Amino acid sequence: MHADERFRRVGARTPRSARSSALPAFLGALLSALLAAPCVAQTDLGGQRVATSSGTFLKIGLDARGAALGGAYAPLVEGPAAVLVNPAGVLFGPTGPAIQFGMVRWPADLQIGLATFSMPIPSLGVHVGAGVAWLGTTIDETTEYYPAGTGRTVGYSDLLLAGSLARSFTDKLGIGVSVKYLREDLGGNVGGPVAQGLLVDAGSVYQIGWRNSRLSVTLSDFGSDLNPNAKFQSNVTGGEVSYTAFSPPTRFQLGLAVDPWSRGPHRLTGTTVILHQADNAETLRGGLEYRFRESYALRTGYDFSADEMGLSAGLGLLVRLGGQRGAFDYTWTEGGHLGTVHRLSLGFAL
Repeated sequence: MHADERFRRVGARTPRSARSSALPAFLGALLSALLAAPCVAQTDLGGQRVATSSGTFLKIGLDARGAALGGAYAPLVEGPAAVLVNPAGVLFGPTGPAIQFGMVRWPADLQIGLATFSMPIPSLGVHVGAGVAWLGTTIDETTEYYPAGTGRTVGYSDLLLAGSLARSFTDKLGIGVSVKYLREDLGGNVGGPVAQGLLVDAGSVYQIGWRNSRLSVTLSDFGSDLNPNAKFQSNVTGGEVSYTAFSPPTRFQLGLAVDPWSRGPHRLTGTTVILHQADNAETLRGGLEYRFRESYALRTGYDFSADEMGLSAGLGLLVRLGGQRGAFDYTWTEGGHLGTVHRLSLGFAL
């Protein structure tokens, strides 16, 4: 089965007259939600939780398609990309083994990469997945005595390993779980702290059936506090202080995706996610995806909680690698003062 299965449509089609009459209702509901999102009181209250978590690398959207949709990806994610987003999504997409690679060019010349894999195990009636993601950079070390640099470099890196298991409980409901290992190195090469811990994701996808609609519920990065295993010693006073542990950036998402318009080779998909964050205010994310012949895609999305990097846009198309057809995705994110963010993803069936 080719990798363009990720472009396949799940669910039965409805009559054209029903599609036409439902479009105004869907657009009206989406507009009402968008206008209601920026609530000042809610933002001020949630703002008190900013910078109260560790491991915020986990909040970076790594998949190009998901980033192009403003992060409203949990109801739509399929195949290997689902390992790090919504483990229930590995049930969809390619019917055989598949792999995905991705790269993110983050501000301050940070390079982020990922590789994920998924496959079905028919004898057990489950799908499994695995993934790895990493971030790394180095900076010149400075101190109060050597403000121009000590001649040493400080390394910073994140490493994320994940394994997923998903199963269909009915012809409409799929549930998945991921276990993650996170290691965050904050200058360990010069005596800095290293934090590590185990985290759990849980997700579900329910296929409603009307206009290919999907409902998702996900809980991401739930686990114990990340506790740095080092102490800070002042060069001035000689005092020693233990680093404080912080909780991971746990997030709860309720998402809905639906095709408000579909005609011949054309299909428009709308997706939205209500996001509750442990370290920020509740917010809304939304995106639109247009597909032509299930082979080419244009996307755009917006994250209403972002001061920067709110607007994204991207494209997707099919490519051929060694006789196998794969999906290539690119996303541009407007970063404002932080600079533009570029994401690339490539996935194909094995």
